[in-house]
Amino acid sequence: MWRGFIEQTQPVADVLVDEAVTQFKRVPLCCQNSAVAKVHQEQGLRNILLVDAQDSGNNFLTRKFCHLSTVYQLKKYEYPQLALTVVKDEQLRQVIEAAAKDDYSKIGEEDDEVYKGILQGHEARATKILYDMRSTLSDFLLRVTSWLLYKLLPRFLTSVVAHPAQVQMLIKASNTGLPLIFLPMHRSHLDYILISFILLNNNIRSPLVAAGDNLRIPVFGWLLRGLGAFFIKRRMDPVQGRRDTVYRAVLHTYMMACLRAGHNIEFFIEGGRTRTGKACLPKGGLLSVIVDAYMDGTIEDALLVPVSVNYEKLVDGNFVREQLGQPKQMETFWKAIRSIWSVLNSNYGMMRIDFNQPFSLRELVRSFHACNKSKLHTSVPDSGGGGDSPLQSVPSENPKPIKSLHTVPSSASLYGTDIMVEEHRLIVESIARHIVYDCSSSTAVMSTNAVAFLLLNRFRNGVIMDKLVEAMEKLKKDLFYAGRDFGFTGDMVDVINHACDLLGPGLVRRERVIKSRDESVVMVRPFTMVPNVIELSYYSNVLLSHFVLDSVVVTALYSLLSADPNPPAMVGSYQVLPFTEEQVQQFALDLCEVLQFEFIFTQPCRQLETAIEDVLTQFRYKEILLCSEPTHSENHQWAMRFVKNFSGDSSDSGDEKGTDRRSTQTLMLDTREEALQSLEFYHALLRPLIDVYAVSALGLHRLVGRQLTEHDYLQELLLEMRTQLKMGFAQYEESLSVDPFKNSLKLFERWEVLECLSHDRIKLYYLRDEFDSERNVQTVFEKVKRFKWAPVPSGAS
Repeated sequence: MWRGFIEQTQPVADVLVDEAVTQFKRVPLCCQNSAVAKVHQEQGLRNILLVDAQDSGNNFLTRKFCHLSTVYQLKKYEYPQLALTVVKDEQLRQVIEAAAKDDYSKIGEEDDEVYKGILQGHEARATKILYDMRSTLSDFLLRVTSWLLYKLLPRFLTSVVAHPAQVQMLIKASNTGLPLIFLPMHRSHLDYILISFILLNNNIRSPLVAAGDNLRIPVFGWLLRGLGAFFIKRRMDPVQGRRDTVYRAVLHTYMMACLRAGHNIEFFIEGGRTRTGKACLPKGGLLSVIVDAYMDGTIEDALLVPVSVNYEKLVDGNFVREQLGQPKQMETFWKAIRSIWSVLNSNYGMMRIDFNQPFSLRELVRSFHACNKSKLHTSVPDSGGGGDSPLQSVPSENPKPIKSLHTVPSSASLYGTDIMVEEHRLIVESIARHIVYDCSSSTAVMSTNAVAFLLLNRFRNGVIMDKLVEAMEKLKKDLFYAGRDFGFTGDMVDVINHACDLLGPGLVRRERVIKSRDESVVMVRPFTMVPNVIELSYYSNVLLSHFVLDSVVVTALYSLLSADPNPPAMVGSYQVLPFTEEQVQQFALDLCEVLQFEFIFTQPCRQLETAIEDVLTQFRYKEILLCSEPTHSENHQWAMRFVKNFSGDSSDSGDEKGTDRRSTQTLMLDTREEALQSLEFYHALLRPLIDVYAVSALGLHRLVGRQLTEHDYLQELLLEMRTQLKMGFAQYEESLSVDPFKNSLKLFERWEVLECLSHDRIKLYYLRDEFDSERNVQTVFEKVKRFKWAPVPSGAS
């Protein structure tokens, strides 16, 4: 039990931490108000690179060599090697035999020697897979590397910041004896090194870390393996529809053995590093192993620890080359050496890491089990793409929204839906999406994020320093009231200058402009041309998810306004809108359906409709939108009262009243300058993505009667986007990014418009038979095009 490791007499901060710990067991994740937020008020942040020599003791040598002394005094852990245990596992043996029998049956001969040869081949392959995969985590190597990091990190990072209360909470969680499963967001190759560094120097058992096999390069692969890395393939199945059961069984058995032996485990819930700055949708494969380990009794419980990571400047450089459609450059020994040398001679500012509330897997599974059990008994469309296509409602203006937007299935599940039962899959997907949502919401906002966000979305043509300072102060205030944390403080002019220095003159330029004979001002301008703007948008996108629902609602408003040909009716400074709140909500849901592979709009345990209603309520509170009851004639009102009294129904349900009110209320939009500026700001946030999806939908015409590889098709879509930008039909150069185009193709697969075949890492796209015509693909384009840019409301002149 959790209370078993809580002492009775503790400082106030510790008591608050303990309150949070007990809450983790009852209520999962961000569905509660974190007690850690209270501790933020009690304690400051800590730079873990600073070691106080005075704390090393009275000995001169320990003070002189404080880093060496600190590393020497760390708690020693035993890290058992499990390769032999895995090789002898009975379940793995059964999978190997089944694979051998399957291959033997395809030969069509009955020869025991042939079968033995096939079996030995599978056994040898399984052993090789295991020894290529396994970690050789070493306490000695951890200590040596920790000492080196104390010396090297200050050369390129000004600080590595963690919160003492969060670390203290991890220490208490570690003392329970349950395995800790660290689930960080992935931004840099430095992530797992720094997480292990922090844990080691706080006497918490270092985790085994799942790493891509592309990092298994000479010297560095050996080093990472000794620091806890176990290497897994990016693609477990080389041929679509043909599962590599032996590889999957080795990985599954190895992870089970690690959990059984008491190892902590760390893996990146997003799979790879984000290329856009936004959180990626989760991959459920490795998480499904952890859930399965609990389900089958391998472990009594586990504590899942979401981890948020952010950098003022990304240590890995940028992903512009990949976003422009060029192939990823594979890691090599000499490339790694050159990168390390470059990093050591640069300044990347601060790195911030936040360990979010650990929560019990057992309690979370029970919670989602109850929630998903009710979902399985409703008529909600299957989120895996089965059943009727959402496009069967096209060309209706208001197609029925997909209610299962929260549970888009991961394509990288370790088992796959053909083995995992539906309930198990829903639990894994719900947990994974909740983790990503929480990590994204708790990521600290760095100075570079805030400056890039404002320059790209509010001051794209440049702004004087005074106005930028005012906007930064307002943004910080709004984010603070929303519960977001910051990685900067102090005088805002200094903060902005610091961010501009880190971003560099290639992304942001400052210039002094003569305002009058005796006065000059500093003008700050972003570079809005490719490739610079793609890198700048990486830093801006960290904040995009925070405002995404506001932008969705405003885009829905603009789409409905642009569809109405009638001149607007005005009441003072308010424009009377020719649609209801219910219609706005429906359009917003439709847009969320289009962007379902870009964002996790809300927690899986919360209805998306409720979140959109909350945004509309906020707009009413700010008086950007006003609602008024419809005006009926006296006879109509008398008839309504008579029918109500005659039926004897004087107490309609609250939901029915709310629905009726939303469908009949008149909406009015504030057209004063300040309100329109806010609307245009929210509207601009999603315009680059909507342009991408519109171009991608338009590009479906290119597949009529033909098929293209993913590379060729993406190149054609990027060429079309360049044409749209040149002709003025698209306005944002950052739309020239590959990742959103890839997500749009996933959407069209989800809508059962596209088919994709994979073989040897080559994807081939073609239209399904029912959409393989100009007329039918046009319906897809119309479904997306209605959200594309439209003029501001008519009262904005």
